Order: sequence, then C-alpha cells, then structure tokens
Amino acid sequence: MNNTTSKLYSSIFMSTGKYMVIKNIFMVVTAALGILIVRYLGPYEYGKYSLVWQLIGTIGPILSLGWLTTLSRFIPEKNTTEEKANIFSQSLFSVMFVGLIAGTGFLLVSSLFPNIIPIEIREIKIYFIIFIVITALFNISEGMYRGLGKFNRFSIIDGLRSNFGSILAIVLVIYGFRTFKTIVFSNFAFSAIFITAILIFLKDYIRKPSIKVDPLIAKFSLTLFVGQILFLLMTSIDFVLLRALLKDPSQIGFYNAGIKIPNLIQTALITPLSIPFLYYFSHPDVLQTREKMLETGTRLLGVIFGCVALLIFSFSKEAILLLLGKNYIESIQVLRFSALSLFIIGYVTLFAPYFTSINKPGRLLLTQCVTFTSILLSNLLLIPVLKSVGPTIGGLIGLFIQTIILLLILPYNRKQCLYTFTLLSFTLAVSVATGFFISYYLTVPVYLILVYTTKTLTINDIKTLKGLLVK
Repeated sequence: MNNTTSKLYSSIFMSTGKYMVIKNIFMVVTAALGILIVRYLGPYEYGKYSLVWQLIGTIGPILSLGWLTTLSRFIPEKNTTEEKANIFSQSLFSVMFVGLIAGTGFLLVSSLFPNIIPIEIREIKIYFIIFIVITALFNISEGMYRGLGKFNRFSIIDGLRSNFGSILAIVLVIYGFRTFKTIVFSNFAFSAIFITAILIFLKDYIRKPSIKVDPLIAKFSLTLFVGQILFLLMTSIDFVLLRALLKDPSQIGFYNAGIKIPNLIQTALITPLSIPFLYYFSHPDVLQTREKMLETGTRLLGVIFGCVALLIFSFSKEAILLLLGKNYIESIQVLRFSALSLFIIGYVTLFAPYFTSINKPGRLLLTQCVTFTSILLSNLLLIPVLKSVGPTIGGLIGLFIQTIILLLILPYNRKQCLYTFTLLSFTLAVSVATGFFISYYLTVPVYLILVYTTKTLTINDIKTLKGLLVK
C-alpha cells in the first residue's frame, strides 16, 4: 500500500469515526428517551404513535424526490456558489410544489373516503401533512450539507432537534398527557423551529431556480426517487399490513418495541457508514482501489455485525424485560429475529454508495423491486399466523434475497464477495441453531470459533485495519 493510498484510507477512517461518534452521542440519548416513551405510553398508544411516525418517516423522504443523495453526489462537483444554489433551489421549490399538490389531494381523499384512513391519522391530518413536508425539507437540507462536506454539522443539528422533541414529550407525558398525539406534537414543534433555522443558514443558496434541470441530474434523481419509494415501502409495509390485517394497534406496539434496539444500532453504527463512503468512493484518488475497499469493508462489517446480531439474539429476553417491562413480553421473539437482520444490513451497507459512485443506481433499483415483492408476499402469508413476529421473518427473507442479487450483479470481486457472504451466512445459521436447540448463551462463542476456524477474519486483516487507524 503506497503512502497516498494509506493517507486516503486513514482519512476515510478518521472522517467516518468522527461522524459516527457525533451520531452515537445523540443516539445514546435518543435510545434512553425512546425507552421512556415506550414504557409510559403502553402497547396500545405506542402502537398508534408507531404507525403515525412510520408513515411520516416514509412519506417525507419520498416527497424529497430523490434529492438527498442527488445533492450529496453533484454539489461537490460544482465550483461556484451560483451553480450550487441553482441545484439546491430546484430541489427546494420542486419539493414544496409537489408537497402542496399531494397535501391537497390527501385532504380531499380523507374528506370523501374517511374510512380508508386510520383514525389516528384523521385526528391530526393537518399536522400530519405539514410534518411530512418538513421531513422532506430536512432531507434535502441534509443532502445540501453533505454536498458541502458538512455532514458532521448536520448530525449535530438533527440530533438536537430529535432529542429536544422527545424531552418535551416525556415531560408532558409525565404530567398526564399520555397519548400518541403528545409525542407527535412535541416533535412537530421542534422540527418546525429547526427547519426554519436551517433554511435561514442556507439562504445564500436559495435563489430563483432555472426551470431546466441538467439531464444527468434529472435522470439520477428520478432513478433514486423510484428506488427510494421502493426502499421506504419495504420499511413501512410491515406497519401498514399489521394494522390492516390484525386491526389491533397493540401488535404494532409489540412489533415496533421489538425492532427498536436493532433499529437504534443500525442508525447509530451502520447507516452512517454509507454517507462518508459515498463521498470517498466518488473521489478521483479512490478509483483504482474502491473495489478492494468494498471487498474488505463488507467482509469486516459482516463479521462484526454478525457478532452484534447474535449478542442481541442471546439476551433478547433480558433486554425486553429490563428496558420495557412485562407489558412487552410479546416483543421478545420480535427482537430475536429482527436482531439477525443486522448481519445482512451491515454486510451490504457499502453497496449503495459503491453503485451510486459508479453511476449505476439502476442496479440498486432492480434489487429493491425484487426485495419489496418478496417482503410483501412473505408478510401477507406470515402476519395472520405469527402476528408481530411475522414481519421480522419476512424482512429477513427479503434482505437475504436482496443481498444475493447485489452480489450477482457486482462488476468486480463477485466470486470472492459471494463466497464470503455464503460462509458467514452458514456460520450464523449454525450459531442460531445452537441457540434454539441448546442454549441462547452459546451462540456468540460458537460464532467466534467458526469465524476463526474458517479464517473469515484473520489476524492480518486486524493488523491491516489497526495500521490504517494508527496512520
């Protein structure tokens, strides 16, 4: 490894490390606040809140029309403030326009056909619409911050917004306002304040935009928009089907409580990795080494998050009873199965920035189409039988299929990556079987022994990683 490459790798680790430290500081607070909210509301009200929050978190990013990643991708290439301002303004005004049309349409539909809208949505429909638009504006603002190389700064802003909203909600809940509306309104208030401040900060990039959008940017954004719809539908179809098929908000409460810990770990430790790696995979100095970075990175992340997944799998019962209480005992099996998804998500997390950096987002779209279909069919079959556990197993099936397809369409290192994933999957399966048939507490030791004996992760890999971090 030459000196230039070593410095570049070290820069990636340092930047990623700083970003993740900032995110995790806020995530620790968010996790603590989230546990209090779950305990105070109870399964029924928490189920209502989970559905509303999931829909806002799904529709808002869809409304951002794919601009988040588009801004992250193209803003660094623009040399003048005028060029950057034009792209950001195009994103801002297009989102506002589509939001106005969609919001009006929703109000019309909810007035004409109220029974097709869940009652928890109907009760707050005006706030619901505005909150979705605010969420979309947060998304494009985050894309702009990333494009300007200020992703750490935005992490601080977003962390403060989220935690302030949760703190206010908990105070109100303690004083007797124990409904899902309390949590939604508290977060709405701080989101409105923070997005106003963000747009004021970005005022130099808000101009009258050109009507004509660069064809390359338009095609890129449209592809990501379609892919984002599929991805977000995959992450929310479980909530929608649980509500539609079982008619019981408590099942959503059990489900969301069970997936909370894996989701927090994913948000804190996995999702942040894709942000700086998109920046570095797109950097000219990495063109000759990014495939090697992808192969090594996926292998290391697969091993690490396989271990994390099994650790949670082993202590799911203790975690639920200690953190959430006996009211959420039905969430134990949900947590066990959802924890296993961390292995797959960790393994594939670098694929999205890699395919985006080589201008092949269409390949991601292909895998998302297949994944969404498999998750939808699995959930339709499993939810009526397994209730809140059904979506976790359906999600695992979809993620596994998605990963196999991604590996098969890799342009380089296909065989090596496919072999590594197959080996790790077998290792994880043996460990899980040990847990179910012998003892949950043996899963991690069995996994580590198998990883060592199969040489999936060697001492040299660890030394190389340590050398990069030291440099």
